[in-house]
Amino acid sequence: MKTISKLISGITLALACTAASATVINFDSLVAPGSYGPTSGSGFTDSGFVFSSNMDVVDVSPTGGWWSSGVGSGHSGKFAALNNFYGNMVMTQAGGGTFSVQDLWLNGWQGALTSVTIEGLLNGAVTDSYSLTFSSPWTNAVLNFSAVDTLRINTNGTFLVDDIQVNGSNAIPEPATAALLGLGLAGLGLARRRSV
Repeated sequence: MKTISKLISGITLALACTAASATVINFDSLVAPGSYGPTSGSGFTDSGFVFSSNMDVVDVSPTGGWWSSGVGSGHSGKFAALNNFYGNMVMTQAGGGTFSVQDLWLNGWQGALTSVTIEGLLNGAVTDSYSLTFSSPWTNAVLNFSAVDTLRINTNGTFLVDDIQVNGSNAIPEPATAALLGLGLAGLGLARRRSV
């Protein structure tokens, strides 16, 4: 039984260490409360990632100004990124290279119903794709994209995005994967118990 306990502890520690290395882009350090920017209409860089020129960071807290109407606040903190000049959001790593995207949170601009297709690209080719429709409150998109050099959110609407988790482990295991892992561990426990 000690072997099973050590195995479970090792798996838990490995998962915790992998998740701890993730970066969560939350846009909370770029602008002053009650404002937008940092440089309206020219894009920005946050946490080592470059966002396209149609993106701004806005204070969506209840005291953030008229643009916070219908939002409530950022998914975490006061700020979120907004495709302020419409069109698709494009995110790349500063200096190039590949990265992974585990998940992100979306909100329709002032509660509007919005449809998007989120794509992971590598060398210009789409390698991963995920479509959803959302409004308000914040909706989680679990992507688990790996080895992409571009994240693109395609839409005809206006949306807010917050808490983009990059370069970590899979955000949430698929139910079948979690069930299979559980059955495997239970089987190991049963086998160990029978051999004792």
